Amino acid sequence: MSHKVTVNAYHPDSTVCPPEHKYTTSNRPLAEGCPGRTVFFAICACGSWSSTGSATKGYAAEMGRRHRAATR
Repeated sequence: MSHKVTVNAYHPDSTVCPPEHKYTTSNRPLAEGCPGRTVFFAICACGSWSSTGSATKGYAAEMGRRHRAATR
C-alpha cells in the first residue's frame, strides 16, 4: 500500500489555493485576486487517513510523516 502524503492549502471559501500562488514570508498573498490561505490539510494516498485542518503547512506535513511512520 502506498503512503504518499500530499499537503494542500485552502482559501477561506474552501477552494484549493493552487501551488502557483506565491506568498511573502509573512504569509501575505502575492497573486492578484488570491484571498489568502486559511487552512492546510494533509491527505494520504492510502485512502484511510487525512489530517484535521492545520494553521501551518509544516504541522500538516509533520502529521503526514507521523502517519507514514506509524504504518510501517
